[in-house]
Amino acid sequence: MNKRIIGLCLTLLCFSLTLLASPNPLQLQIRGKITCNGKAVPSVVVTDGISVVETDQFGNYTMHSTSDRDYVYYSLPSGYNSPIKEGLPIFYAPIDSMKKTQKIDFVLYPCKQSQLKHAFIVWADPQVIELKEFDLLKEVVADVNKTVAGLSSQFPVHGISCGDNVFDRLNFFERYKQLIAQTSMPFYQLIGNHDMDYNNRSNELSAKSYASTFGPTYYSFNKGRVHYIMLKDVFYYGDSYRYLGYIDETQLSWMEKDLSKIKAGSTVVVSLHIPTVYGDTENEDSYSTLLSNEVMNRSALYKILLPYKAHILAGHSHTQWNTIVSPSIFEHVHAAACGAWWQGDICTDGSPKGYTVYLVDGDSLSWYFKGLNVDKSDQFKLYPAGADSLNPGCIIANVYNYDSAWKVCWYENGVYKGEMERYWGKDPLANELYQPGKNKKYSWLSVGETHHLFRARIQDPEAKITVKVTDRFGQVFVKEL
Repeated sequence: MNKRIIGLCLTLLCFSLTLLASPNPLQLQIRGKITCNGKAVPSVVVTDGISVVETDQFGNYTMHSTSDRDYVYYSLPSGYNSPIKEGLPIFYAPIDSMKKTQKIDFVLYPCKQSQLKHAFIVWADPQVIELKEFDLLKEVVADVNKTVAGLSSQFPVHGISCGDNVFDRLNFFERYKQLIAQTSMPFYQLIGNHDMDYNNRSNELSAKSYASTFGPTYYSFNKGRVHYIMLKDVFYYGDSYRYLGYIDETQLSWMEKDLSKIKAGSTVVVSLHIPTVYGDTENEDSYSTLLSNEVMNRSALYKILLPYKAHILAGHSHTQWNTIVSPSIFEHVHAAACGAWWQGDICTDGSPKGYTVYLVDGDSLSWYFKGLNVDKSDQFKLYPAGADSLNPGCIIANVYNYDSAWKVCWYENGVYKGEMERYWGKDPLANELYQPGKNKKYSWLSVGETHHLFRARIQDPEAKITVKVTDRFGQVFVKEL
């Protein structure tokens, strides 16, 4: 059977499964009030993940819900903060499935700084599997705190995790929370494939442990002029550890309602775990692999985002890359905070373990990659000729956060030689560290190919070589051999 037909069948199966909800849930009415310093907060969006309502001029809301919904929660309005507990914004409250009528109030706090300019830090895949790895993650947290300290004096800062917070050790969630509480910023979480209950029988039950610790698996909030959406795009289909990248209809429908409150042309940042596009689709070699590495129904997501200026943030791959999906949709895939599953200081594509810093000015975003314990000016690695046996006589540059608006140029003895050639290949250091089957802890760990490598054949082996990299924002980074 054709591989794409198999994928389509699985997607249709997943869609059918989402329709098989528990029969005849109890009808509930939820009402409440949202205040700040004792004053009503009007026009706040409130949801149970299906219904979407707004508070009136007195801060009151009324919602018709059902007993199979877990939480009622609000989309944090600009200019406010949620209460923080162990680093997590608490913007939700549990629904009592046995009470037909219930009252749930929320209290907000004013943001002391203008949010028109703000920053956020994104990490993906901290993925701890042993207690000793929390000590390694503490190093990343310490580096994040240095970055936050340099930013928070200027404007508000929040964090986003793109999932796989632990490595199948769901009993580590509480310890993970204690660690992120040390980041001194609101840290928004989402679920990854290694944060799920795989001993349950269906996708609907796969997030029970995560939700009991972190709250809703999809939600939204606002900072300044930017609207943020967090999604669950890992669909577990009840067979061992198998899952696929898929956004179910419940979330898509909720997202449409949520975005109906946001003006067309606004900047929207969507965070999810599995990227919508896996690498370069022209180099697909295994469609069955892509089922779990990219979002199968991404076109539906793109269509919903079409009226907006959208940025999609993802993790999952333990590598760094960017995809310009369309003139209005930019996808950022983030290198892992744990590198190669804590087996080395770099990811399988040669990117350092680290995180990405995003700076927001009004409705415009800029960003830079931040490797662990290195200066933010360290945006690429430069290898001398001979480092890659497949490219003899060539210098190699690995430009971690490259996209098509960047330029990578080289000079020989100060003479401009042109732009370096971009190619698919393996980072020389990653190729040395992660030979297939050589890792003592994980036999499956191996180097991966990446498309942010550049090469140039030198003419004089004794020459002074200079490589100048210019990012899409005009910042210049230079290294010499």
